[in-house]
Formats: sequence, C-alpha cells, structure tokens
Amino acid sequence: MEDAVEELKDGADISQQLMDRYSKSSAPQHHHLLATAAAMRSILAAESLPLTPPSYFAATISAIDDMSSPDPTAVAALLSFLSLVLPLVPPRSISSPKAGQALAMLVELLEREAERLTMTGVKAVVKCLGALVGFCDLEDWDSLKLGLHTLLKFSVDKRPKVRKCSQDCLENVFKSLQSRSVVKEASKLILSMLKEMNKLLGPRFSELTRHVFQIIEAIFKISKADDVVPKTEGTIASLISYVSLANKNPSDTVMSATTLLKYSMGILHTGESTSWITNLPLVCGSVAGLLISEARTASHSSDILKELISQHVDLSMLVNENQPFKDEGDDIIKSNALRSICAIFEEGLNSCKGLPNEPLLDVISALFLKLGKMSSIYIRGIILKLAELMTTASGDKSNTDHLQKCIGTAVIAMGPERLLELVPVSLNAGDFTCVNNWLVPILKNYVVGASLAYYMDQIMPLAKSFQLASSKVKKSKTREDLQGHARDLWGLLLSFCRHPTDMYQNFVPLAEVIVTFLKEDSLMHETVACSVQALVNQNKSVVNQKTGAGGAVTDPVPELGNIPTYSKKTATKNIKAVAQCSAELLQALIDSFIGSAPEKRSYLKDAIRCLASVADSSIAKKIFISVLKKFHLMDGRNEFIKLESYTNSMGIEEEHNQSTRENNAQRCVIMELASSLVEGAQEDLIDLIYTFIKHTFQASEEVANREAYYTLSRILEEHALFCSSRSIELIDLLLGLKCPGDTVSLRSRFACFQTLMIHTLKIDSEVENAKAFLILNEIIVTLKDSHEEKARKTAYDILLNIRSSLRDSSCLSSDGPYQKLINMIMGYLSSASPHIKSGAVSVLSVLVYKDTDICLSIPELVPSLLSLLQGKALEVIKAVLGFFKVLVSCLETRHLQNLLPAIVTAVLPWSPVSRHHFREKVTVIMEIMLRKCGSPSVELVTPDKYKGFVKGILENRRDGKKSSKEVATTETDMEQADSSTNRMENRKRKELDFPEKNGSMEHRKRKRVKEHINGKPSTEDRSEITGKTNKENYSKRPSGGRRGKIGKMSTSKDVTAVRRPGATAKLFKHKKVGKK
Repeated sequence: MEDAVEELKDGADISQQLMDRYSKSSAPQHHHLLATAAAMRSILAAESLPLTPPSYFAATISAIDDMSSPDPTAVAALLSFLSLVLPLVPPRSISSPKAGQALAMLVELLEREAERLTMTGVKAVVKCLGALVGFCDLEDWDSLKLGLHTLLKFSVDKRPKVRKCSQDCLENVFKSLQSRSVVKEASKLILSMLKEMNKLLGPRFSELTRHVFQIIEAIFKISKADDVVPKTEGTIASLISYVSLANKNPSDTVMSATTLLKYSMGILHTGESTSWITNLPLVCGSVAGLLISEARTASHSSDILKELISQHVDLSMLVNENQPFKDEGDDIIKSNALRSICAIFEEGLNSCKGLPNEPLLDVISALFLKLGKMSSIYIRGIILKLAELMTTASGDKSNTDHLQKCIGTAVIAMGPERLLELVPVSLNAGDFTCVNNWLVPILKNYVVGASLAYYMDQIMPLAKSFQLASSKVKKSKTREDLQGHARDLWGLLLSFCRHPTDMYQNFVPLAEVIVTFLKEDSLMHETVACSVQALVNQNKSVVNQKTGAGGAVTDPVPELGNIPTYSKKTATKNIKAVAQCSAELLQALIDSFIGSAPEKRSYLKDAIRCLASVADSSIAKKIFISVLKKFHLMDGRNEFIKLESYTNSMGIEEEHNQSTRENNAQRCVIMELASSLVEGAQEDLIDLIYTFIKHTFQASEEVANREAYYTLSRILEEHALFCSSRSIELIDLLLGLKCPGDTVSLRSRFACFQTLMIHTLKIDSEVENAKAFLILNEIIVTLKDSHEEKARKTAYDILLNIRSSLRDSSCLSSDGPYQKLINMIMGYLSSASPHIKSGAVSVLSVLVYKDTDICLSIPELVPSLLSLLQGKALEVIKAVLGFFKVLVSCLETRHLQNLLPAIVTAVLPWSPVSRHHFREKVTVIMEIMLRKCGSPSVELVTPDKYKGFVKGILENRRDGKKSSKEVATTETDMEQADSSTNRMENRKRKELDFPEKNGSMEHRKRKRVKEHINGKPSTEDRSEITGKTNKENYSKRPSGGRRGKIGKMSTSKDVTAVRRPGATAKLFKHKKVGKK
C-alpha cells in the first residue's frame, strides 16, 4: 500500500470515497485496496448492515480473524483498509472488551507474520493498535498493557516511518491517560526501557549506538518529565562519557549525544529535580570541549550551549557577593554551579592559541547577555582575557570581527560604566598614547541604554584631557593622533543618546553641551544632529504607538536581538524635557544650518525637523521671523519686503545681478529651513511659511522655486485643514505659475496637485470640480507633449498615485471620487480637438494598465473608445489602438471574451493601413487575442473581409515564423502564463517600469514585438500609454482651460486629412460621458 494515504472524510461511505479516489489509478496496491473495500461493502449489504465505520470495522476485523493461511497481499490490503476505517469510528462505538480482543488479535498477527509483512503493512498495524488503545478502558492497566508494550516496542523500530507512527500513537495515548495508577505503571514500563538503553550505551561507538540514541530520543519525546527523571541522571553520565571520547567516535553520533544531553537537562529541570543544578556544569563542560572540533561539530555544540545557557541559567543563580543569601544552601549550590560554568569557558578561552574561534565567542556572548550587569562579578577573568586578546591583535584588526562583537555584547550586557572600570581608556602621560583605544569603536557601535550623566562626567573630561595634551606636544603626528582620540571620544555622544536611562533627568545639561558643540565645533555638527534625531525619534515612536501607557517596547540592535527600552510614561517625560530646551537648541541648529555648506545641511535639516515637531510652534515661528529679518526679507512690521524696494538701491547692473543671485541663494536656504518646520507648525506659522512661498514664487528664479514647491507639497501633506480651506486659492496659485522645466520642481508641483486633486474629487462642488479639470489638463499635457522622459514619467506616476489614493480611501460606487475621476477623463473624449481626445485616451491607457477593473465598473468606457475608431483623425486612431494593445494584454481572458466581437470588428478595418504602424498594431492586438481567447473564438467573430488577414497571422504562428517581427513563444508557455495568477501579477509588476533610453531602435522593436506575443505591453506600448513618440511635436501647455477641454491646440499638420479605410457599420453610438 501507499505509505501515506490521505485521510477519508467522515459521514460519507468509505468504499465509495476510495473508489472515487483510486478508480483511475494503475497502482497494484490501489487495486487490492479497492477490491477489499468492495468485498467489505458486499458483506455489509448481504447482511443488511449500515455502511458506517463501526460496521466496516466489524466486518474487516472478522475477515482478518477468519484467514487461516493469510496471503501477504490480502493481509496488507485488509490492514490498510482497517487503518483508514478506525480513525472514523466515533468515540465509545467499540466496547472496551471488543477493542481488547481486536488488539490482541492484531498483536498476534504482527508477531506471527512479522517476517512476511512489508513496512507499510507493519505501519498499518501500528496505526490500528494506536486507535484501538483509545477504545480500551483507560482506567485499567491490564486493558492497556499489551497495546502500550507493543507500541513502545515499535517506537524504537529501525524503520523510521514505523518508528514515527508508533511514537505519534504513544504520544496521543499518554495525553489521554488520567488515572494515576495507570500513569505510574506506564512510567515503570518506560523507565525499564531507558535503564536498558543506559546499559547498552558505552563510551565507544558500536553498531548499536545510533539505534540506542534514537530509542532514548523517542523515550524522551513520549514521556512526561516526572516519569523518567530517576533514570535520566544515568543517561547523562553515559552520554558525557561518550562525548568525552569525541575524537574516537563518529561526529554525527557525537552531535546526537549533545542533543540528548540538552533534552536530558530539560527533563531534570522540568521535573523539578535539584539534580539539574549539579549536572549543568558537567554537561556544559563536556559539550564545551567540542568547541575546538571541526566546524560543523563546533557550530552545533555552540548552539547547544547557547540553549543550555538560555534555558537553565536564571536570575535565581545570580548572587551578589555584597548581599546576604536568602536561602543559604540553595544559593550557594546555584552560585557555585554558575561559577563552575563560567570557569569552564574562561579555561577554554585561556587555552586558545591565537584568537578564539567564532563558536566559543558566541557562547561567551550568550553568557554575557544572560548575566547582564553581574558579568563583572562572575566572568571578570573572561573580560580581561578578551581585552588582552584585543590589545595583542590591535595591530591587525582584519580577523577580530567576532572578538569585537563579543566585547560589544559585554558592553550591552554590563553597560559601558562597568566595562570601563575593568578596561579603562586613558592617556599614557609618558608617551602620549591612548591605552585601550581599540575599545572606543566598539563603544560607538554597541553602547545602548547607558547614562547621559556618565558621558558628560566621564567621557567628556577624558576627551578634553587628550585635547589639552595635544597642545603640549611638538610632533605633529602625535598631536594629530591625540586630537583624533579626543574627537572619537566626543563622537560617542550619539552612542550614549541611544535610549539613555536618565534622559529627562539630565537633558538640560546635555542641551547646554549640544549648543556648545554647535557653536564651537563644526566637526561635531553631524554627530550632534544625529543625536538629537535619535533622542526625539525613539521617544516619539513610543508616545505615538497604540499600546498601553505602561507597556515597554523594544528596539532592534543588529545581530543581538531586541533590547527593552522606554515605557510610554517615561517617553512622555523625555519628550517634555526636550520641549523645555527646544528654544536654545532650535536656535543653535538653525544658526548652524544657515552657516553650513550645502552638502552638510541635510543632517542638520533633519534634526531641525525632529526638534520642531515636538517644540512649541511659537518658538519656531519667532526664530523663523528673525531669520527672515536677518536676510532683509521681512521688515520691522513683519511684512515681506517687495523685490523692487530691495533691489532699487543697487547701482549698476552687474551689482544688481550679483545681488539677485545672492538673494535667490538666501531664499533657497531659508525655504529649505521652512520645509523642516512644517511638521509641527501651528496655523499661524503655516500661514507665514505660505506667504513666504508666494513671495518666493513672485521674486525668485528656478532654484528657489524648486524649494518653494517642495515646501508647499509638505504643507499640503501634513496639514489637511490648510489644504481644504484654501484649495481653490492654491490651485489658482499653482496654475498661474509657469510649469517648471526641471524634473525636481515638476515632481513637487505634481505632488501638490495630487493632494489638491484628491481633495477636490472628494467634495461635491461645481467650483472645485472645475478646478480639478484644470489640474487634469496639465497632467494630460505633460503626459502627452513633454519631450523629457522624466517629465512624462512624473505625470505617469502622479496619475497612478491619485488613482491608488482614491481607490484605497473610498468605495468604488458610481458617484465616488474614483468614478468621478474616470468620468472627468472620459469627458474629454467628446472634445472636437483630436489632440485633446488622444491625450485623454493616453491617460485612460495609464489607468487601465494598472487597473483593468475600470472597464468592468464603467461599461460604457470600451464602447466609447471603440467608437473613436470610426473617425478619421490619425492621432486619435493611433492612441486608441495603443489603448487596446494595453487592454488586451492586461485584461483577464474571461473578461476579454466578452469584448472580443466588438474589438475584433472595430480594429480590423485599420489592418490594411501600413503607415503609422497601424497594420503592425492591429496585428499585435489580434495575436494577443488569438493566444488568450483561442483561434476558434476569434475566427467566429471575424468579418469575412478580414478572414484572410487573420488566417495569415495564424499560419505564421503555426509555422513558427516571425509575424509582425514576432519572436515565437510556445503555446504551452502562453497557456501557463494565462493560468497562473501569480505569474501574471509578477509580469504586470515588471511592466510598470518606465521605458529606458538605452539600446538600439532595432533591438527595442524586436523586444517590443516579442512582448506583444507574450501578452506584455512593451516599451513602445508605454509610449502609447503616454501618447508620446519621437516623431510627434505637440504644442506646449495652454495658458488656461475649462471643464472638459484642455484648450486650443495647434499642430504642424492636419491630423484629420487622412480618410478612414473601409466602410463598416457603426458599432456604437458616440456617447458623451462624464457629464450629466
């Protein structure tokens, strides 16, 4: 029989289920199983018994019992059938005596036919025994003894699948046992087997070793800890003896022995036996000896030791020598055990020749983290040895990564204060060198949860001592080294700002230190800025989270897990402390920002943003006004100075131009500053920044305007109320400005449009809807007319962002914002201008490319676009054909089938036209539909006039020729691509990349056609999505617009001059949509 047979369903006829499942199988074992099931069903039918699991059980067990000279094949089929039936028998449906009789009969069969039964047959018997034991009297040991004894015997069988099945059955039985007397007897049975295994296990490898290990593992798995504790110590002793001769035993068995030692310690600890305390050092010592073995064994042993430390070294073992014992006997035993464990690893470290290996250092790191601050008491010797190794290796740090990480773990566990007491960083007054300078980079990377007071009281004076010493030496090299050491120590500020333990208590003096650094040491600006960000962000993240006020959170420390940090209560106090000092800090940061070079402003700007978000907005406003006045951009009445009044005093033109350039540079810096104040600003400050933005748009050039656009976009993103209250004014302001030529400014301008567009579409207002049309006008013109690839991509992205926001924020009802957007775009389709129509089609192509559901939710969309193919404007025809190339590529086959007749009939009349690539486009559309819908469906709806054209496409595909410069793809691959949703999704995701500029035209054309055949919009498709080609030269954005119309456009040629080929009946009436 099959090894793994899927479980049958309860409630349905078993025989019929098997027939349904295996009737088509050619496997002999399935034929035998079906024959057995049919025979059992016939017996039940003959005796008018119900076709239920209990009836099938009775019939099957009787059939097995009646077999005088059993045929192995027949027995195997009956046993397999019975193993399927028993799990379906309801509880208490088989009486305890009947279950006992059946169980005894199967055990007898198993013993009698053991040599003839296959592994699958034995497994089936074991499974039946496990089920039958459940029907026995669980309160009567005599009823269970035979079944448990047999299952226990096979739980250590050499055949893995039999052994696993028996172990699972035993585990289920033991879970169901409630009677103490029965549990006691079962435990005796297990203990006797464990005792036997201990006798068989010697210190040297034998043929029985692996099997004995498997038996012990099985016993540990199926037993309760209390049941095997008495014999587990003997097992531990045997395993330790075996591990001690690791160099003479196979490595796989040694690793198995270490795993069993870990299990043994778990049993002793769980069983509440004090023997685990005395055995833990013995086990750790034996396994620690393997850390210098070959890599695989050492790594495995390291993992075992880390688990032992994690699970068995607890706080109850950590005794401070300065405190009295609460329970002297237990405390001494635990403390001595812990000291013995620490001594084992210290000895291992001392015995290393050269640098210790990674497995040993990983175990020591785990010990550091477990002991925490008590590490300085219990493993002081290890710390000093690690420092000695690092000092010796400091000349060559290429191989000290693991050593540095281990010491870094000690920094985290003990804190820098305790570590620096043992391994101090100091100035050698004799030769002006830095003692233990290798420790400073480790402190920089690993200090977390330290004290700000310690930094100010200990680290800063130490740094100052190096700085003072540098002024006393004559050698420039020594002087530079001393100054470098001072700089490194001052640079530890950021490390001590990672979750300090005394932040709100000591932030005021720290703020004074920070202000001093900002004013006096420009080289510390980056460190100070990052420190401010760390202090603010790590507390804001706690205050803003949704957990309870008392809950602590954790922050990840690379490679070392999670370090607990602040509660919400503490974080709130920390933020208040920052806010109290924000005026001085903000002023110092802003002064440094304005005086810094452009390449050094970014981190200062981020620090200002963080600090301003928690500071009082009035403070930020006051400082901002002072900056404006300082640069003569605001007068004493707090009014912005007009450009004329500022520049008319200049004499000659050259000076005037120089002054203008300086003025624009100043505005750019101040506008950068303004953008960093937006997040935490109140209404009055936002109004002030907005006024400055408008003033900048009027008075400045492109560089300053770039920052103004960005700042305005930040205001609209962060302050929804400002956006909603001034949406019309904002739209008028933006549309009144010349569209910027650089991509950065355009991106920020469109970000403003995105926020405003989403707002206006959510409001049912004619005025605001009209403004939304004006925004859409500019997006369409950029998408259609821009010669810059990046500009078109920006328009492309903004459309997708608007679409995504509207879909996520509202229901897709017929009058929802998203539907309103589509209707607005469709409104352009009724325009008289071909240029306007083609632009609207390009926009729809962008949206359909990402969301084909539009065609389903707006049924009139496809008919409206197909009706445009009835016209004569080539620009529109080209855009519409591009739309349908995108649509048929992206739409699911089942939806495409519904549109097939209309699309085929509408696009085929353009197949004779070779100019403008119309024939090629139609060919590709047809190829995709043939692949996705099948040739019979397409040929059925193809007009007679064009059947030859379609036939030619089919012939080229069958012959494997390149049609339409096609790279052929097998039909199988195409069907798989259609059938796999995940593959289609991945394919669409790739298609969203914007076209690249690199590569020859011929290569791109071949790639494009290949993608068409595979149902992918190619690079040129995306050009068609955006409606832009290199040969077209469309006019620039119009100065104004109105609802449903971009404006008057002029083209270099008459796009309506070409007559539409052929005469076909109109499929749809031209509909005006988007207007009600």
